[in-house]
Order: sequence, then C-alpha cells, then structure tokens
Amino acid sequence: MPKSATADGSPPSRPPGKRRRGWLSLVDDRDRAEIFTDAATVATSAGGAYWLVLSLAGAIAALGLALNSSAVIIGAMLIAPLLAPVVGLALALAVGDGRLAVETALIVLISTIAVILVGALLAIALPVPFQTVTTEIAARTRPTTLDLAIAVFSGLAGAAVTVARRSPLSGAVPGVAVAVALVPPLAVTGYGVGVGWNWPIIRGSLLLYGANLAGIVMSGMIVFLIAGMQRPSVLRTDAAWHESAPPNLLTNWVEHIPGVRSLGLMQSLGARIALVIAFVALVAIPLRESLRQIARESRVQRAVDAGVRLFSSPGRSFVVSRDVELGQSATHVVLNIATTAWYGDSTRREFERRASAEAGEPVSLELDQLPASGGDLSSFATLLSTAKPTAPAVTSPPPTAGARAAIVRGQVAEAIHTLALPDSVTILGFELVIGDSLAGNGVRLTYAAPRPLSPQALEVIGKQLQTSLSLTPLAIETRLVSTAPVAARITDATMMDSISALLRRTPLLGLDVIAGRGARLADVDSIAARVRRGAGGLDSVRVSVVRATTTRGIAIRFRLR
Repeated sequence: MPKSATADGSPPSRPPGKRRRGWLSLVDDRDRAEIFTDAATVATSAGGAYWLVLSLAGAIAALGLALNSSAVIIGAMLIAPLLAPVVGLALALAVGDGRLAVETALIVLISTIAVILVGALLAIALPVPFQTVTTEIAARTRPTTLDLAIAVFSGLAGAAVTVARRSPLSGAVPGVAVAVALVPPLAVTGYGVGVGWNWPIIRGSLLLYGANLAGIVMSGMIVFLIAGMQRPSVLRTDAAWHESAPPNLLTNWVEHIPGVRSLGLMQSLGARIALVIAFVALVAIPLRESLRQIARESRVQRAVDAGVRLFSSPGRSFVVSRDVELGQSATHVVLNIATTAWYGDSTRREFERRASAEAGEPVSLELDQLPASGGDLSSFATLLSTAKPTAPAVTSPPPTAGARAAIVRGQVAEAIHTLALPDSVTILGFELVIGDSLAGNGVRLTYAAPRPLSPQALEVIGKQLQTSLSLTPLAIETRLVSTAPVAARITDATMMDSISALLRRTPLLGLDVIAGRGARLADVDSIAARVRRGAGGLDSVRVSVVRATTTRGIAIRFRLR
C-alpha cells in the first residue's frame, strides 16, 4: 500500500496549515465549492424580499436625485441588492454554466426594468419643482471611459471580496456597492421617462448603467478565472448545486428553455471571454466619444477664460455673462460686458485669435456691450442714467432757428468724429431734428456695417453724443446701410431707385454689382447702368461689376470708397 493512502484507500487529509493555496492566497482548493454555492445561491435568490428591497432602493435613489442629495443616493446604493445577480453572471461565465448565466441575466434584466419603472412613476407623481434636472441627475447623463474604468476596478474589488470569503475583506461589500452605483443611473433613466421621454437623459444614464454592468462582469469573470473557479472540482459542485437548489418560478421557467443546459457558447472559455469583451467594446465606443467631447469642452472653456481677460479691465469693464455654443467643429461665444469705453473690432479679433489658438478650433465672438458709469461698474441702477449738465446763464437773446441749426450741426459733426465705434462701422452721414425745446432735439445717423448694431451699442453711442453735445434728452435714430450682399433684380424698380438716391446723398459709398453663377451679363450691366443714371453718372458715384462663383444669380453690395 502506498504511503500516500489510508487503510481504506482514500487519500489522507491534509494537515492543518498545509492546504495548497491559490492566487494571492485569496482562495484554496477547499473553498472553491463553498464560494460557488454561496455566490450562486445569493445571485438566484430573487424572491419577494429581493424585489421589495430593490424597489425601495430605486425609490430612495429617485428621491435623492430629485432632492439633489448625495447622502440619500448613497443610502440607496447600500441597500440595493442588484450587485448579487451581476456577480453571479460573472461567475456563471467563468464557470461556463449556461443555465446559471441565463437565470442571472434574466434577473438583471427584470431588475433593470423594475428600477426604471419605479423612477418613472415617482417622476410623474412628484410636484413640478422636483422635476427639474438637478446636478446629481446631470452628473449621470454624460458617462465617459473613466466611468468604465471605475466599474472595472469596482468589479475587481467585488469579485475579490467574494472569493476572499474567509478574509476580513468581506466587510468591504458595502463599499463595493457604493462604488459600482448600479441603481442611481437606472433611477435617472426612469426620471427621463417620467418627465416626458427626455431622450438625452435616457441615453446617457443607460449608457452609464451599461458601462457599470460591462465593467463589473468583465473584471469579475477575470478574478473568478484567476481564482480557479473553472476547475473540474467546481464543475462537479455546479452540477450538484443545480440538483439540490430549491426550485422557484424563474428557475423552473429557465429549465424549460430548449438547449439552455448545454449552450454551445458556454462550452468554450475563449468564446465566453470574447462575448464579454465584445460587450465591453460595444459600450466603450460611445463612452470614448463622450470623453472626447468633454475634453473638448474643457479645452474650449479654458480658451474662452483666457480670452475673456481682454474684457476684464478694472475700472473700465467687467463681464456680465457669457454663453459658449459648441458646434460640430467650431465654437461661437456670446459675451455681455458692462463698459465705460467702447471695445472695437480689433479687440474682438484678438479674442478670436487667442481663443482659437488655445482651443485648437475656430472660435467666433459676438460681443454685446452695455453702457456703464465710471464710478461703479457693478451697479446697473446708474448705467443708463443721463447726466444733467449745468446750463450756462442766458445773457443774450436766443439765436434764430437757422443759426441754431448751423451751430448744432457743427457740434454734432465734431461729436460724431470723436465717437468710439467698432472697426466695421462707419458713419455715413447725419440729419438734425431741432425743436423749440430740448425735448425736440434728435439726430438721425446713417451708418454702414455688415450687421445692425445691438441695442446696447446704440445706447452707448447715444450716451456719448449726449455727453459731447450737452443736450438731454437727445433722441437717436439710426439707418443701417448693410455691406453684406443682397439679391437684386432688374425688375425691382423700387430697390434701384432707393439705391440711386442713397448713393447721391452719401459720397462715401460705392456699389458692387456681383455676377454670380447663372447670372446673365446683360442683366448685370443693365442694373449697373440704371444705378449709375439714377445716382448722377460715373463722376459722382462708382458702380463696379464683380464676378463671383460663390453667389447664385445677381447681388449688390455697398462698400466704402
């Protein structure tokens, strides 16, 4: 009889302290059967208590999200039992148990739907103030690959705690439940459904849940494989567990699915690993795009912050608000500033140059400037107040209307010459409206620009004229001569006459007649000749014919001579 056998022929028991240990001493040969039995039993124990606790956890998470309370959301994570079937699915894939994999996957699927329904019902039932998107909700709608990484490490921790069943690490289960955060994203999905099928919220939260699920299953399967849970001894324990496990409704239903006992996919370890990796890759693709978008937003925000410093000048201006609009490949910034002195187009272009270089993409700026008093830029109560100049004592009879007109015209011309205007704006001329009292005073300005000045810009110009002329109140009317091309037709006699009259009154203006694609040269020449005749001939106005491939038909464009 060999020394290694006992009298009855059975192998001798291993002395205490001599057990062969597995990977990192987390599990030994005797523990694997118990690990499988315990994990599989907990994963498939989806009785009434499971569904009640899961529903309560979903309700707590939904209320915590509505109240924007991270403490309440953490409480929902701690009591949620959803981690057990997810870990059971990872174990089933490691062992190759098709029946256990189907059963745990069904439990996970039904649990997912249940939490979403609870969240949707609460979102419908909550009062309107609680249906706003809180920061806790918004934080779970834009997952990235970093969230997938967190799920992977959390799954590693969860599986390690499961296999280290005799280690003090078993007390870390609540921490793992908080880290994986399966229930809150589903509650956010329910919120998106309940408030009227808000698809951006639904897609983002489901993607976060999918990332968590994929990371846990993949890393859990890896830990179970390293721990040797695919060994023949575990497979025998698996078969015995299925024979002795108490049946339930779901188990009985799964057993009647044809072929579930011998799924071909589950027979190959390589196929099971490939299945999990494919699921993770499928989730990682949109997560990577989301991470790229968030990185772009951060980069653009830093670029805008650097450019905004141009308009943050103590004693002169400060930024009231800003809005960053991200396009497909470019960014548009709308900046509102309060200022005591006008910023010209050169500063705006410098902002665009700096921001574009920093952001790595074109950044355009729309600048709205609010008039501000020099004393306190943060006090908007005095921004639009009009100063009351001290009127000189009247020592002589008032001048006649003609004399007044001549004096004021000269003053207005001088004041307009000193106006601080954007580089793209040119004053073409002005008209005076002088009444018998100060209330009747007014100036009509004609200016050329690519687009109309904003109301705030016009307010600044009016304030400058009031200060320069010492006339309050002073009504300001404006007429825009757009330098942007507009469509033209030879049959539009009214337009031709208006253009001719404007060119006669405004020597600074010239006109381009643009011949674009499909334009008849005879029509282009006819328009140019008609405008010349109406404006008084070539000596008083310059009308040019321009060929362009980017314009369709005929267009006209004012320009400065």
